[in-house]
Amino acid sequence: MTAANGREKEKRLVARVKPEIHQRIAEAAELQGSTVSQFLLDSALERAAEVTERATRITTSREAFENMMAALDQPARPLPRLRKAARRYKETVDATDQERAT
Repeated sequence: MTAANGREKEKRLVARVKPEIHQRIAEAAELQGSTVSQFLLDSALERAAEVTERATRITTSREAFENMMAALDQPARPLPRLRKAARRYKETVDATDQERAT
């Protein structure tokens, strides 16, 4: 793999900031012993993980969880309209198959 090929796979992030914001970030990066770029990447990844966690995890009370699990453990109740629709669908598909066979 050439250096050019390796760079093509990477994406560049660019942010324009006021000098005082840059200075504050640079100081924090130096205190942590990293570069500004690495500090920004680490911070952005940490924040991305927090946002993703919050958006994809369901938090509920123990009582609500137990109620949900109990409901899932119950046998499915009969749904006559769904059964009727499934029967109509099967009849339609069977009729179409028979027409194609002849």
